[in-house]
Amino acid sequence: MDLIAPGDGILYWQLTTLAVGFGYFCFMIYALVDLIRSDFREQHMKLIWALMILFIPIIGTFLYLSMNRRTKNNFRKFTPDFSSHQTSKHIK
Repeated sequence: MDLIAPGDGILYWQLTTLAVGFGYFCFMIYALVDLIRSDFREQHMKLIWALMILFIPIIGTFLYLSMNRRTKNNFRKFTPDFSSHQTSKHIK
């Protein structure tokens, strides 16, 4: 009677769970490093985001990664400088 004994597929479930967990852990570490390196408009926002990432793990991490540009001071803007024209020589 093998009603409770795990089958051969349990290894695949464990490996899949490990891969998903590792992927989430990488997102969480990336969010925390980005949080530490960023400056925010309001001083308390860094603490609030850190608490959300640590205590509401899945929702807090993905909310930070998707919404943090609105509250940051130093987000990068694309401002190219096309004023200097370089002449290119044609190779014949």
